[in-house]
Amino acid sequence: MSHVLLIAMTFLAGILLGIRLVAALYAPIDLWYTIRTAWPVAVRRVVGWTGATVVVLLLLGGGWRWTFVAGMAVSLLVHVGSWMLVSRIFSGTPGPTPVVE
Repeated sequence: MSHVLLIAMTFLAGILLGIRLVAALYAPIDLWYTIRTAWPVAVRRVVGWTGATVVVLLLLGGGWRWTFVAGMAVSLLVHVGSWMLVSRIFSGTPGPTPVVE
């Protein structure tokens, strides 16, 4: 029973770290309006979460590594799938009307 729990925890850790890695990759886009002063923050986020992912992958062995990677892949697929679904649902929604005075 504890083996199944460890597999589930490794899978969930992969999902959570995958979410944080995608969020870190969005940091330069999120901070683009002030990138001249915020570029160290954006670089630190990308390097930090990428480094954390690499460290976890190097520390895990064999089957545990594949469970972790599967969790990261699921989080990426859910992220991309939800973006595609939302973009399809709201593709025909009209935008805001311009203000005419």
